[in-house]
Amino acid sequence: MGARGPLKIPSHLRPVKDDEVAGTAAEKVAPVAPVPPAGFPDDPDLRALWDELVPKLDSAGLLAEVDGPTIELALRHFLAARQASDALAGGQIVVPDPAHGGVKKNPAGAEFRSQSDLFLKYAAQLGMSFVARARTPVAKEPDSDGDANPFQANVS
Repeated sequence: MGARGPLKIPSHLRPVKDDEVAGTAAEKVAPVAPVPPAGFPDDPDLRALWDELVPKLDSAGLLAEVDGPTIELALRHFLAARQASDALAGGQIVVPDPAHGGVKKNPAGAEFRSQSDLFLKYAAQLGMSFVARARTPVAKEPDSDGDANPFQANVS
C-alpha cells in the first residue's frame, strides 16, 4: 500500500498558528472578570449561578470585563430552560386545553428546547463547551531560560 497524502482537515478544525492569533481584538481586551451589569436582577438563583460560574471561567482565562451582558443572557436562558424542564419532570407532560377540550402537549417542552439551544449558543461563545475550549488558542509559556518551548502545543 502506498503512502497516504496529507490529511484533509476542514479549516474550522485546524489548529490556529501563532501568526494567525497576533493582532486580534482578544489581545486588546484585558482578561478581568466581569461584574454583573447595571440592572442585573436581584434574583437569588441568577446571582448564585453568576457567583458559581464567573470565577471558574475567569480562572480559566476565558472572560473579559465586557462579557457581563453575555453572561447574564446565557444565565437567563439557562434558568428558563431549567424551569421548563422542572415542569416536565414534575409529570406535567400534557396540560388541559380549555379552548378545544381535552389535553395538549405541555408548551414547556418546546420552551425547554428553545431555551436550551439559546443557552448552548451563548455557552459556546464563552468557552463553556469542550469544542470551544479545544479551538481556543493559548500562548506558549516560556521555558526556564525565558524562551518559548518549541515542543509545546500551540492550542489546548
